Amino acid sequence: MTDQSAKRAPGRAAAGRAGVEEDQVSGGADPGDWELLDERLGFDGYLTVNQRRYRLPDGREVDWDVFGPKTVSGITSGITVLPLTPEGRIVTIRIFRPGPDRVVTNLPGGLVEPGEDPAVAGARELEEETGYTCESFELVGWNWSAASSVYRKYVGIARGCRPDGQQALDEFEDCVPVELTVDQLRAELRTPGAMTGIDAAYVALDHAGLI
Repeated sequence: MTDQSAKRAPGRAAAGRAGVEEDQVSGGADPGDWELLDERLGFDGYLTVNQRRYRLPDGREVDWDVFGPKTVSGITSGITVLPLTPEGRIVTIRIFRPGPDRVVTNLPGGLVEPGEDPAVAGARELEEETGYTCESFELVGWNWSAASSVYRKYVGIARGCRPDGQQALDEFEDCVPVELTVDQLRAELRTPGAMTGIDAAYVALDHAGLI
């Protein structure tokens, strides 16, 4: 299928970028945008893979795979939560991940349902995965899951987290909540392979003033 709405005329982008002053940008103008010509479904599972055909600014054409969890079902984003207890500890989970093929440390989070507010999804996923509820929830930003992904990962900070909720895991989830100090979490982040989702974790820590 062709996504007409996503087509963009090729050309040189402006040197300045959102949030970056022009005099801070070095190396000249950004490269030109690629023009989206066509998009078709390649694989539809938990991960949906679409193949896009682009025209480069110099006229060449190339096929590129892009992916995201359940995009055909309308799910295009997820949420990662930094849960802070009243004592300043961070609620993490220990969970098996098929990619690393091992149990790793992770921050709670999950998929944002179509039409669901990411902050609502964050509080929901926090309780479902850990059994903790929160007094407040702040959405602080988002980032792309990967360079070839159409999936947005929202990042939120949950404060006043206490284990007074009800854990409700999916059929194939096996999350064990573990409270860590900030130093312990930072040690996990610095250990290669110990965690997944470290990009969102660093964004959350930065916004919480914990880096």
